[in-house]
Amino acid sequence: MGGFIGVAYHRLATPSPTVVTVAPPQAPLVTPAPAVPTPVAPRLTAVACPDGMVQGPGPRCAVLRVPSDRRRSNGPAVDLFVLTLPALASAPAADPVVVLSGGPGQGGSDDVRSAVAIFGAMRERRDVILVDQRGTGRSRPSLHCPALDPLRFWYGGVTAEDATGCLFPLRREGFRLESFDTGESASDLRDLRVALGVERWNVVATSYGGILAQALLRADGEAVRSLVLNSPAIPDATWLDFDRLTAIREAYRRLFADCAAQPACARAFPNLDGAVERIAAGLERQPLETRLRVPGSGRETAWRFDWPMVAATLSFRLGSAGGMAALPAQLDQLDRMVTGRQPVDERALAALLMPDLFWSVSDTLAYGLNLTIGCRENRPRIDAANARHAARELRPYVMAEAVETDYDAACPALALPPVENAFYRPVASEVPTLILTGVYDTLTVPARAEALKDTLRRAVVLPFRGVGHDVLGASLCARTLAARHVDLLGVGDAGDCPERFLPPVFETALPLAARP
Repeated sequence: MGGFIGVAYHRLATPSPTVVTVAPPQAPLVTPAPAVPTPVAPRLTAVACPDGMVQGPGPRCAVLRVPSDRRRSNGPAVDLFVLTLPALASAPAADPVVVLSGGPGQGGSDDVRSAVAIFGAMRERRDVILVDQRGTGRSRPSLHCPALDPLRFWYGGVTAEDATGCLFPLRREGFRLESFDTGESASDLRDLRVALGVERWNVVATSYGGILAQALLRADGEAVRSLVLNSPAIPDATWLDFDRLTAIREAYRRLFADCAAQPACARAFPNLDGAVERIAAGLERQPLETRLRVPGSGRETAWRFDWPMVAATLSFRLGSAGGMAALPAQLDQLDRMVTGRQPVDERALAALLMPDLFWSVSDTLAYGLNLTIGCRENRPRIDAANARHAARELRPYVMAEAVETDYDAACPALALPPVENAFYRPVASEVPTLILTGVYDTLTVPARAEALKDTLRRAVVLPFRGVGHDVLGASLCARTLAARHVDLLGVGDAGDCPERFLPPVFETALPLAARP
């Protein structure tokens, strides 16, 4: 799978999105003579919030209609869904917080309950605006690919036909696929700010949202009062970069050392160092076969897990927010099953290799947007064959032949032009910026995020020792610091909270659902 999926393990399953549409004008009784299409002007329309979407006082929902392609005056419109969580103060500050989600392909409204928790401190004084980026969430048109099997989404097998079947219907409706990119989304945000009557706002961006935030600094930087970059991706990074793949191996080595330093973990898993090699060798001899039950439909499907597939899942768990806390126990259990010291248990394998989180992400992610952005902005930056060859020295921790295989199939079929080189140039800015990184992050390389301070000249970087990707999702301390930064344009001595320097506390027993 490709892209920068900014997902944390705190994520809660959400119901299927409620479609919010803007009613078209009624057809006239007499067909008029052909006329030149009227250019789409940005327009914000209040709509009812979906039932049960937000608990608490007064959420506000709206749809912002914008042109799908600002280079054409007669193209179709895009409707962006916008949800505002109102400030808890009776007299809110004039500068709200706007949240830019990850993915690419996550909508701001995909997981409102988590957003309420993460941004609770910021809501004390400011409205928090959740935006479904074009193509995502409840925005229309949707670039979700509902026909795609979630197992192939996560474990490979995406074909050119999958990509074209998802996205080519948009072309028949008059949309240009290259209009669903970071640059147009940045322009959408500028139009939203103006439509809301906001002079300046504060931007909080996670993972891919960091790329969008940097594009917004180019398009509308004067209106950005403060910036929080939470495990940010950068425009010229791909999942096949050697430093990103090396970070996976180093995170494993850190995991083994941290477990050995904790008496309970060391006692429970004395042979953890070497587990990856044993699991890889076992699965190369004999892949694991199991049956998985699809949530919702109850459909059962047989699936065969080889080492490249399992390696991709384990590296995702290793680097996702607090996902590494359970990984020693999961590695030990998998090691026992693969080497025959424990019977293979389908329920345990399902919990390990296809947890509820994976299903919920594929239910909500606008995977078509992940493809359009990946094929325009990521894949042109790297020679995939050479990158995979260079990564052979990282085996078995990294199996690069299983990374971004969906882009291998989709990008030639979609034939999208690459973005201009200016997209990749670092953005120079004086906006006060807080950059949060997790030392265990295997999705976006912390060192690259930290290098942003070279051009974001008022940036402060705070690494978190026991956290992976999505620091805000994993750390209460980080949420407090981010709110403080938005309030005071700095964190001061509060940035030295003890939580930043502590390694993960590892679980030594798996939940009952994952036990044989």
